[in-house]
Amino acid sequence: MRTLEQSFPKKRVLITGASSGLGKALALEFAGRGWKVAVTDLDAARIKETADAVRAAGGEPLEMVLDVTRCEQFEAAAHRVTEAWQGLDVLVNNAGVADAGRMEDGLTLENWRLLVDVNLWSVIYGCRTFIPVLKKGGKGHIFNVASGAGLLCLPEMASYNATKAAVVAISATLKTELIVDNIDVTVCCASAFRSNIADNERIRQCSSVAGRGIMAKIKQTSITAESVARYSIRSMEKGRLFSLPQADAGVMWALSRWMPEKYRRLLTYLFNKRKWLFAPGT
Repeated sequence: MRTLEQSFPKKRVLITGASSGLGKALALEFAGRGWKVAVTDLDAARIKETADAVRAAGGEPLEMVLDVTRCEQFEAAAHRVTEAWQGLDVLVNNAGVADAGRMEDGLTLENWRLLVDVNLWSVIYGCRTFIPVLKKGGKGHIFNVASGAGLLCLPEMASYNATKAAVVAISATLKTELIVDNIDVTVCCASAFRSNIADNERIRQCSSVAGRGIMAKIKQTSITAESVARYSIRSMEKGRLFSLPQADAGVMWALSRWMPEKYRRLLTYLFNKRKWLFAPGT
């Protein structure tokens, strides 16, 4: 198994949503391996914090304010990376937001648009903009951050499930499409791990049983963003399409693929009987 450093000796990576959570953990993991890390996000002060941490960890940061809902800002980022580094090796589409609620009254159209813009369009923009950059360099790797939600389709999370399932579909398509260009693709489908998504005020206050249960699991789990970041990089090095850091998501996904009707009946039972993630007090 070749390491990323062996595959990409110039060691250049751009990460969206890099100032917190998994994005920051990935930035520091790459930095510890001596990579040049383009740290992008919306908040300049938080970008600087992460960039300072990247530098302290042994990496070379490039700070960029990037609104992932605007294609022209991705184009500007590509221009800047090309100017500073003469190309890119790894693109990490990490930026994302979450929401929960029932379709008819718990999910507003405004929140649907936000999730589609941030979770889906940002991946489309990122891939369309940077694939030519990777092709010009002769090789590359795209790492898209989806979620176990995109595989498991939990109730009361339609907008989140839909956008993350779309990221899975895009990644699977590109995995085959780009192989002739020596560009690999991996999609992260993690379940609950400790991150700032648990601070989502809208989900904490909504009536969604699934949303509250997942937020509770995020706060209770011992799985950290750092461990998910390390697993993610190993998945890339192994050439995997799917990066599934936690066993629970893997088991449930296998069940849903091999026995889809039984999986759906099991999920319906757990939801209606308020068990597992949907139990009162989770």
